[in-house]
Amino acid sequence: MNRIIDFFRPSGLGFHLVIAAIVTLVLLWGTDIFLKKFTHLGKEVEMPNYVGKCYSDLRNSPSENFTFEVSRIKIFDESKPDGTVVKQEPLPGEKVKYGRKVTLTITTATPRMVKMPQLAGNITLRQAKHILEDSGLVLGTVVETESDSPGLVLGQYSEKTGKTIAAGTEIRQGEKIKLEVGVARRNPVDYGGDGDVYDDTEVDPQFEF
Repeated sequence: MNRIIDFFRPSGLGFHLVIAAIVTLVLLWGTDIFLKKFTHLGKEVEMPNYVGKCYSDLRNSPSENFTFEVSRIKIFDESKPDGTVVKQEPLPGEKVKYGRKVTLTITTATPRMVKMPQLAGNITLRQAKHILEDSGLVLGTVVETESDSPGLVLGQYSEKTGKTIAAGTEIRQGEKIKLEVGVARRNPVDYGGDGDVYDDTEVDPQFEF
């Protein structure tokens, strides 16, 4: 019994261990209270709308409660100042936690060069539209041509010049691409008698995008 009493005397090891444990618990409790109060740890808020704002202003603002990173792909847009936010993830209005990382897509003053994809061949108009969007290009005029390959892309051209653009050619991001798409041939039908030839083929419906 005396050994136990001596162990917890102020000069004993047990006393110092108890004091250290109490201090540690108090520090942990205080840290938890501090984080919850001053950093809103675990609290959800509504994601602000950053579209249209300047990235440099957001990055240097001490009042923002989120961290920002820029998407690898930047959008060339002559109508907007360099560094303007055009897209964000998470989207505005979503419920997120404080400190969440926000990915921003911003504009650039220098047009990015992209390679023209191969569209003419065994690709439908709908597929071609998605490929163009993924490549940073824009679908322009669609011209229909009678063909044995209805529904497929037959040719790819510059909307501006009308010239064919070969796959792999480097062009500016955001350029409009004109596509030639096949439609079913009109089948002539001879009704006899006068030798005249008529066409009873229905016109193909509009292509879906």
